[in-house]
Amino acid sequence: MYARHTKGGISSEKSYFFLVMITVLAVCGCENDSTISENSSIGNEKSELSNNLQREIVDLRGNVVKVPSAENLNRVLIISPPISSIYYSVLKDTNRIIAVHPLTFKNANSEIAKKVFKKPNDIDSSFIKDFNINIESILNLKPDIIFYYGQQQKKGMENLNIPMIDFMKPQERNPLTVTIEWERLMREVFEVKYGKTIKEEWDRVNEKLEASLEKIEGEKLKGLMIFNNSSNKVIVSGNNTYGDYWLEMSGLINTADSINGEKEVSMEDIYQWNPDVIYIFMGEPASNYLKGIRGQDWSRVKAIKENRIYDVPKGIFSWGAPNSDSPLMVEWMATKNYPSYFNEEKFNNIVKEYYKNHYNIILTDEVLSSILQPNREGEQQ
Repeated sequence: MYARHTKGGISSEKSYFFLVMITVLAVCGCENDSTISENSSIGNEKSELSNNLQREIVDLRGNVVKVPSAENLNRVLIISPPISSIYYSVLKDTNRIIAVHPLTFKNANSEIAKKVFKKPNDIDSSFIKDFNINIESILNLKPDIIFYYGQQQKKGMENLNIPMIDFMKPQERNPLTVTIEWERLMREVFEVKYGKTIKEEWDRVNEKLEASLEKIEGEKLKGLMIFNNSSNKVIVSGNNTYGDYWLEMSGLINTADSINGEKEVSMEDIYQWNPDVIYIFMGEPASNYLKGIRGQDWSRVKAIKENRIYDVPKGIFSWGAPNSDSPLMVEWMATKNYPSYFNEEKFNNIVKEYYKNHYNIILTDEVLSSILQPNREGEQQ
């Protein structure tokens, strides 16, 4: 029988901080606990609202931000790519979004992105390159509010008198806690009280996984999350990472638990760990591990021998990063880890129902397949 994992898993929280996730959340270093309380959007005609039309919102860093009423938030700029998924899950449209980071599109399923952003050409993404922000471009866009993740993303915007909401909860990397907090904050900003919540989905997943994982006999399988594999550098998700949580929440032991954060490792390390199951977040697709990667011999690894290596799905955003699809990530992994206990066909129906409830999107079998197999037919990530 399986004992409940001790890393907090689905029903508890664990605070910590780890290495930068450049292509996903673009977080780096600079922790600053200062409080902001004077944002009022100078330079934006809509920002000259009287104080009695503004509210005080406490963001996830603890900053107190003066924000106009929801009906006056008509020009939204989102710097952190995954936050767009939370926005859409709450509001069910993107009409107010004027600008997003280009990774918002790149790290999503193309068919889903077309449904979410019906007029992508009307949404600006030139205000930022990598995560270097052009302040003049932001001023020209005249946003009513800016959503960002961490002090690094705010760098250069400190003196802009535009309401800015930080979605980083310092030292927290539990996908459950993070996504619930993101949605709660988004609902507060836009004064939304209706609709099925991510918390309800997590409660459902928690109950299902606990009951099923306890029935599994024998020792837990060992898993490995490849954070990135490019330029002959294999970077894995060690302890205190989102990947670590994904593995343990889905009933696996993280073989890289002895290292902290996202770290480069050698093939010898991987041979020694010899994981039963491998998940690929970024870099070389899973199919290439089976075919052979120049300079890397994966044929000795158990997961490769048994063809148990999987690309992380891409739905409204890549499931390797926290986003509004996150409850689905853990269930999907469970179907791969323990297929005798978790029915894949039932899970496919869960995904369809999830997209209908949270996004008003009806998934065809073809689109569903493209979500769950993002690199099918050898496509590169």
